[in-house]
Amino acid sequence: MFLVVVSLVVAIWIIGQTIGQVLIVFLFSVILALLLNPAVRVLRRWRVPRGLAVAIVFLLLLAVVAGLVALVVTPVRSQIQQIQGQIPVYHNEASTQIQNLQTFLQDHGIHANVKKGLLSFSNGVERRLTQGTSNLLSYSLGVLSVIVTIVITLVASIYMVLDAPRILRLARRVGGDPAADFLRRTENTLLRYLRAQVLVSLLISLSFGLVLWLLGVTGIFPLGATFAVTFMTLVFLMDFVPYVGPILGAIPPVGLALLTSVTAAICVLVSFVVIHETVRHVVPKAMADAAGVQPLVVIFGLLIGAQLAGVVGVVLAIPLVVIAKEAASVLADQAEARRAAPGPQQTEAPEAASLEPPPT
Repeated sequence: MFLVVVSLVVAIWIIGQTIGQVLIVFLFSVILALLLNPAVRVLRRWRVPRGLAVAIVFLLLLAVVAGLVALVVTPVRSQIQQIQGQIPVYHNEASTQIQNLQTFLQDHGIHANVKKGLLSFSNGVERRLTQGTSNLLSYSLGVLSVIVTIVITLVASIYMVLDAPRILRLARRVGGDPAADFLRRTENTLLRYLRAQVLVSLLISLSFGLVLWLLGVTGIFPLGATFAVTFMTLVFLMDFVPYVGPILGAIPPVGLALLTSVTAAICVLVSFVVIHETVRHVVPKAMADAAGVQPLVVIFGLLIGAQLAGVVGVVLAIPLVVIAKEAASVLADQAEARRAAPGPQQTEAPEAASLEPPPT
């Protein structure tokens, strides 16, 4: 099973090297269609015509996205600009802290020149913060460049959801019941993964944002309350990337706290680790558990996704691994069924038909 999943992921990577952006748009469209088709199916059970059901679901999706953008983007962008403007002040505060530490060590007979190394590190942090905030601002200003791709993805996914019954019939005609079963299992696994991941990321980000606000109110990390929304949003987005995402999400708030004081940085870091590990262990089906994929396969998929399409490839990695895993599971089930009962078998897959309700 492991080798089959890896082989399928490698095959996707090879195809991606050939057709590149076209494959990325297609894969996003397929994943979006699989995630939204269950909502359309619910409306169909209420006797809503399929075309109207698809329109309702996609309009609700656009409304939710627009609401989140209006709620989050403006304060986040404002806070990023504020961070960028205050970087020299933070650097001066960090230099003062470093000098105090050097004086403390010398007063206690510790002849270690930590000032040079820490100042070099502080200067590096300042440069990276300046570059990072500038990049974030430029990306936010250049968001119009991706609108065409988003529109194409939405249109393609709309047609896929509209044609879901036809796609199901074609899959059954070409591959039999196993093909229809593969679509059902992939859809269910992707939904479980998305629900679990959104829940975990939301709990972690909200808890961390609350802690930053409390640290700001109590004066331990005054900037924590000011930039809580920005860091909370960053942690939420980064948590969707397994293993390395949480680290990337923690670096900016810890780095900013370090420019304030060592105590603030330790409090922020410890709070993040405790929150992250607590939520990950309390919520039962998180990330790889929800996807039902071994961690090694997840890491392998992330590496391939990053090599293939950078950040976009990392975002697509887990859904693609899920699709490969379900394809391998269906193939393994069919092979076992053939060994157990040789000869042609025509069995009905009762749940496969759940992709589309009975005609009314």
